[in-house]
Amino acid sequence: MRFISNYIRLIFLCLSLFSVTFSFHRHSNHSDSKEVTPSFAARSISSSQRPKCCPNIPYQTCLMPNRKRGHCRHLHHCIQNEFKNDYLRFMDYLCVIQRSSVGVCCPDDKFSGYPEGIAGDLPATAYKDEDSAISFKISKAEQRGCGLSTRAEGRVTGTRAGKPRDWPWMALVTPKNREQYCGGTLISDRHVLTAAHCTNGQKAEDLSVRLGEYDLTRSNDSRSYNFRVIEIRRHEKYDSKTYYNDVAILKLHRPAVFNTYVWPICLPPPGMQMTNETAIVIGWGVQFIGGPKSNVLMEVSVPIWDHQKCKDAYVERVSAVNICAAGYEGEKDACQHDSGGPLMYQMPSGRWAIIGIVSWGLRCGEANHPGIYTKVESYLEWIVQNARF
Repeated sequence: MRFISNYIRLIFLCLSLFSVTFSFHRHSNHSDSKEVTPSFAARSISSSQRPKCCPNIPYQTCLMPNRKRGHCRHLHHCIQNEFKNDYLRFMDYLCVIQRSSVGVCCPDDKFSGYPEGIAGDLPATAYKDEDSAISFKISKAEQRGCGLSTRAEGRVTGTRAGKPRDWPWMALVTPKNREQYCGGTLISDRHVLTAAHCTNGQKAEDLSVRLGEYDLTRSNDSRSYNFRVIEIRRHEKYDSKTYYNDVAILKLHRPAVFNTYVWPICLPPPGMQMTNETAIVIGWGVQFIGGPKSNVLMEVSVPIWDHQKCKDAYVERVSAVNICAAGYEGEKDACQHDSGGPLMYQMPSGRWAIIGIVSWGLRCGEANHPGIYTKVESYLEWIVQNARF
């Protein structure tokens, strides 16, 4: 009986919410206003009018009455013509968010052209087939979504110093009382993706993260921001001897404020064929074994190797959760102190996705011995689950 009573209460709550929401929607559009599409109308509500309690982010997946897949969202973010004036039809779209809020099953394509919130629901995955024209027409930072920077479109042809605003997701990971130690990649306003081996023997309180960094010789740079690490999520099956499952997430003590110098990268879409594609690795590491570390953020373009060819090049185990990249003739490679940093690929849309995490290799830049990276695609579910803490 208690279950039935709660169910009835939920139905009445839905109906009252339905009535209030659409009453508000009708009155917020004056009769002399031009007619607009439903999606534009939902976005045109001013910030003072829009409910502040419920973020515009997708929750669990759901199935709409037309059998298309979508995600559950709070009702006022997804008002659809199909149920605007039909209570019974509205019930077909009903879903419950986190056992506490009423939502509706919303089609994903309704939000495919712009991000949710300031940079989208983070961490975010880049679309495989996003229209490239869309990305480069976006001028406002809060509208551009993950993986876009001020960098002009195009590939790097060799090793060079990056520019201060090219890679706004790059993070500097440093233990107490030490110089530059590892790299990392910002994937949300509170989470940095890095290599698990960068956290070996470290407690969260011993690590700090700097975002917006470019030139390590510049002190008191107003463009960089320091953060304490309050928690480390190292992959539970990480093997420090073989570097298997070499992935970890660092949680920052406060949310990062996104700007031109600080912005999250995209996660890669699943199923991409990367062999022989060109990627870019960045870091402050040494450029050759025993050499000095770089003071400025460096970048180098590297081809992605055929996986079997990479396995044949090493006596050590190269597993399916690794990706290999380096110049075929040597020289172009990640090196010491680049660990934890990103191997990045630019999608056709212009968005950058992190496809690898610098993990290990045989010295640096040796022909027939590519750098070994943690393959991010193999850990998408783990990353999403562990970037919510």
